[in-house]
Amino acid sequence: MWDKKVVAQAIVMLVISGTARADMAFKHQSGVRLFQHYAQASCLASAYAEGEFYDQAVSALNGYREFGDMPLEAYEALIEPIQYWLQKDYATKAGTQNNLMKCIDFSES
Repeated sequence: MWDKKVVAQAIVMLVISGTARADMAFKHQSGVRLFQHYAQASCLASAYAEGEFYDQAVSALNGYREFGDMPLEAYEALIEPIQYWLQKDYATKAGTQNNLMKCIDFSES
């Protein structure tokens, strides 16, 4: 019969190994997927130009660019389409613009 301590240690090891893989999952995504994430983070940084959300978006886009393999021109080419998408009318029922939805839709387009 299994000792409770051995079973507990095995469970802890499984959880730790799963967490380690999850922590590094973005590093193993395809270049195209990293580029899509970069586009979304870049859109969010453009839409929310200050504060903690902006800082997090900039940090994310830099990380995606660091691990991506697209040429610099591909990243630069996103500037105009992002500005175009942010000008789209995504009005809520309350009349405010939903920039988060714009950026999600942009990155999926």
